[in-house]
Amino acid sequence: MPARVEKEGVLALLHETSREIGVRLSGRQAELFWLYLQVLLEWNKTFPLTSVTDPADIVIKHFVDSLSPLPYLGASTSLLDIGSGAGFPGIPLKIAAPDLRLSLVDANRKKISFLKQVVRTLELREVAVRHGRIEDLPPPEEPYTTIISRAFRRLEPLLEMVSPLIAPGCTLIAMLGPTRAPEHRLFRELASAHGLKLSQIVPLELPRGRGGRTLAFFRRG
Repeated sequence: MPARVEKEGVLALLHETSREIGVRLSGRQAELFWLYLQVLLEWNKTFPLTSVTDPADIVIKHFVDSLSPLPYLGASTSLLDIGSGAGFPGIPLKIAAPDLRLSLVDANRKKISFLKQVVRTLELREVAVRHGRIEDLPPPEEPYTTIISRAFRRLEPLLEMVSPLIAPGCTLIAMLGPTRAPEHRLFRELASAHGLKLSQIVPLELPRGRGGRTLAFFRRG
């Protein structure tokens, strides 16, 4: 398949599936996602950033999935992505909401190098890439308005790590796998144990049958 046709197909899929979750991308934003895809595929040849290698699956399982919290960000101005890895969800959210001040944190130095390469290639502004564990890094000069993570399978270690950073007015968004009502009751108990409140749970289905997702929102007190 010619590269031009492949690109057109990938961008068409990106536009279609992002609209299905309530996100509309400009042509310029779609081009940035295409550049992101090229850097990710190239790096993935020598360093395992993702086990998902089919471009269509990357579009839906990584890019569109990462965009799913966007309709719920509201007036957020600063975003901290903990355990960003290959940049998910922080970089897709920055592409779609360029005014966000973004901080990406990961403890793996090679992944940090990749994130810096993506930021340079896409010419993203107001993006800080920080190496280390979040609990070992100095506190921010100003509280974050939103903290997000897609890196944790279980909620408890995320809340334990992040709760000290959740100032009044800040929202934590935990991007989890599919969940059910009994787990939601546990979420409330865990939140309360850390002085937090579970404010909202949003169940989602990724387009084209690519799986389920739960967005859990937490606030202070």
